[in-house]
This record gives sequence, C-alpha cells and structure tokens, in this order.
Amino acid sequence: MNELILPAMLIAVMVVLVSASLHDLRSREVPDMHWMIICAIGLFMLAAALFDGAVTIQRIMILIGSAMIVVDILYDKERSLNTDMAFYGLLAVMFAVPMATGLSDEFVLGTLAIPICYLLFVVLFFSGVIKGGADVKCLVSLAIAFPMYPVLFGLPLIGAPEHVLSSVVSFPLAVLLYASILSMMTAIPLAVMNARRGDKKLPNMLIGYRVDAQSVDRMHVWPMKGGPAEDGKVWVTPKIPFIVPITAAFALTIVLGNVLFLI
Repeated sequence: MNELILPAMLIAVMVVLVSASLHDLRSREVPDMHWMIICAIGLFMLAAALFDGAVTIQRIMILIGSAMIVVDILYDKERSLNTDMAFYGLLAVMFAVPMATGLSDEFVLGTLAIPICYLLFVVLFFSGVIKGGADVKCLVSLAIAFPMYPVLFGLPLIGAPEHVLSSVVSFPLAVLLYASILSMMTAIPLAVMNARRGDKKLPNMLIGYRVDAQSVDRMHVWPMKGGPAEDGKVWVTPKIPFIVPITAAFALTIVLGNVLFLI
C-alpha cells in the first residue's frame, strides 16, 4: 500500500473513532455516519487492491460481499423473511466460493478476516456479549477497512506471521481483545469505590455499584438481578461507552500488534 495512503487512512479512521467516542461518552449513542465513513474507506481500498492486480471472479465476489455486509449493518429497516433468506444466502455464496477456490490468491487470503469477523461480532452481539449496536457496527467497519494488520514505519512491534493465522487472528480481533481488557480494568476503581462505601458483595462490587432505585431510569446503567434493598438502593452495572476502549485499542494494536503471536 502506498506509504502516503496508509498513514492518511489510519489518521482518518482515528479521527472518526475519536468523534464516535465523544458521542458515546455524552449520550451512549453514535450516529451511523461514523461507520459509513470507515466502511467507505475500506471499500475504496478493497476496490483499489482488486484492480491493482488480476481482476478475478473471486476478488469481485469478495468486494460485493463486503459491500453487502456494509448494507446489512447500516440498513436498519425490517426486511421480510424471504428477503432475508435471499440476502444472507447470496452473502454466504459471495464469500464461500472465493474461500473454496481462491485461497492461493493473496487478496482472497488477506480478506478472510472480513466474513470471519462479521459472523463472530454478530454472534457476540445477539448473545449479549457485545451490548451496543454501535459497538458491533464499529468492529465490523474496522474489519472492512483493516482485514489485515497495517504495517508502516516498523510498526507494529509484534509482526503478524505471513500465513493464514494472521487472517484468522486478525487485526479487528486484536482490537476487540485489547478493548475488552481495557474495559475490564474498570473493576479496579469500582472495587475501591465500593469498598470505601462498605458495599463488599461479590461479584457485584467488581462490576457495578449501588444507587437509589428511583434514579436508575435517569442513568446510563443496567439494573442487576434482584430488587431494591431495605434502604431503597439497587445494584447496577454502568453502561461503559465501549467505543472509547475500542478507540484506544485501535491505536494500541497499530503500535503493538497482537500479543497472541508471541505464544
């Protein structure tokens, strides 16, 4: 990739992520325009890489499939069952055929992370592991823009291996790994705060705090199971603005790389 294009791309995406983080901090809602910009950058770079070499049916299918993923995460209107079946069936074909017939092509191998991350992030969202819709849109957008680890100026410090492993344990998955670790670090200040208050119930003191039951609806929190105590307070879990640790993890992954490659 051109030495000027990649830094410009990284800076542009970082600016978008910082803007998204500010929205997430203020209201826990992030306009889809952020993900549209990142996806547009990613699709443009995929198209440029496609036409930079031999234009094959497998490469064209991957580009179409990636565009379909963008439509899926950003088009919020309900579709009929028949439309969904046709859409997801076609989407599966767009990636299954290239993966079955073209893994010897560096372009196909390098974009393997796109369908893998899309499926994984959507599963994590519907299983409740990833809570926010904006969070999964952000991660899928990063998969479209960076299916491979960006390499420039001697970074990342931990280089990705030059085989299929770097496409499976991909850049977006490393971002999710670091973001998850960063978000779990909130357990430390929560534990200290709750210990000072005398609220030492485990594991509640590591994942939340107690507030007046009547104030829950006005706060960015999820109530834990169980009703209010005798003092009228209830345990809640804060709605962590996950875009913030994703943004920090994005920068960290660019610099450090994936620590799993050291194992």
